[in-house]
Amino acid sequence: MVDYIVSADAGNGGTNVVLAKKKGGYKRFYEPSVRAVATGDSLGLGKGFEVQYEYVDWYGNRYITGDDVIRVTRRGLERHMGANRYGDEFHQFLVANALARMGVKKGTVDLTLFAPPGLFASVRDEMIDRFMENDGVVRIQLKGDRKPREWQYSEVVVLPEGLGAVWCLVVDEKGEYVTSDLLAGEVVVLDIGAYTLDALKLTDGNFNPESLEHATWQNAGVNTHVREPLLRMLHKRDHDFGVLTVDDMDAVLRRGFMEDDFTLYVAGKEANLESVVENYSERYADWIANNIIDGVFNGFQGIKAAILVGGGAGMVADKIQELYGVYDPNKPNKSGKILNPKKHDLTKKIHPVDMNAVGGLRFALTRHKQSDLA
Repeated sequence: MVDYIVSADAGNGGTNVVLAKKKGGYKRFYEPSVRAVATGDSLGLGKGFEVQYEYVDWYGNRYITGDDVIRVTRRGLERHMGANRYGDEFHQFLVANALARMGVKKGTVDLTLFAPPGLFASVRDEMIDRFMENDGVVRIQLKGDRKPREWQYSEVVVLPEGLGAVWCLVVDEKGEYVTSDLLAGEVVVLDIGAYTLDALKLTDGNFNPESLEHATWQNAGVNTHVREPLLRMLHKRDHDFGVLTVDDMDAVLRRGFMEDDFTLYVAGKEANLESVVENYSERYADWIANNIIDGVFNGFQGIKAAILVGGGAGMVADKIQELYGVYDPNKPNKSGKILNPKKHDLTKKIHPVDMNAVGGLRFALTRHKQSDLA
């Protein structure tokens, strides 16, 4: 019997972690996947007189994380994007920091992780080995902790990105299978992340390995198509904007799509980026349509439905729905191709950015139920 069941989609752009509650449901944590070295120095003036921020001590080093890195210091910002990041020290740190901030202090943790399907076979075993080093024991200390927190990963399971979303469609929050024909036939999952864009073709709910060569598009995510172009444009616009990084762009995008506020504030200046973000988002949607949907999947000809998930889904969904129509499970012969998760009972309360993590948690709960029955 484990103390915690956790699913961690610690991606190139954001760390999205869900932890199962004892009485049902889950606790969620999200933070940009970035850190910077911190001193933790203070004059002791207290709140209202001195900038307040959290920091974390991790094996001899002190860091600030997430949005605090652009609020407190821009010195030595650190992120790790690319194929070599899976299971490395930075990846382990992102997960451990999230668990600590969610209240984990000791005990055992059943952990589900994710890797791009195109890299999955080559990185899965190494990811498990790295997270299970030192018998899976982790030590980390938050600001205010009198001593380090210590827990142990009892088991680490790695799933292909995108398949987590599939579990959201067939398993409820209790880990119980729900009868549905939604995945009958051929279905495509497009998982749009910061670094990669994953395209999975499923046949009757099972991954079709014939599509593996096109399953992961590296350097084809939001960072390349939206964040970096937006940053280059701003660097040219104003001298004060030269201090901006992709982390500032990420903050604007999250606030814009979640709160409908695309305003950037720098050095007392304001810039409303809504129209330019819309332009880059539509261009990105066109790129996906041209290169992947039409180029690989023949415009979804013969495909029953497609599901858009990940942090970039909200940026491109409107344009892609406009191009390929919205799939209506009640009228499959007269509808389009793009499934709207808000119209599905099992996913209507789940944001597309959360679907991998939540699906991974549902998968873990199902696995534990099966183990208990055995």
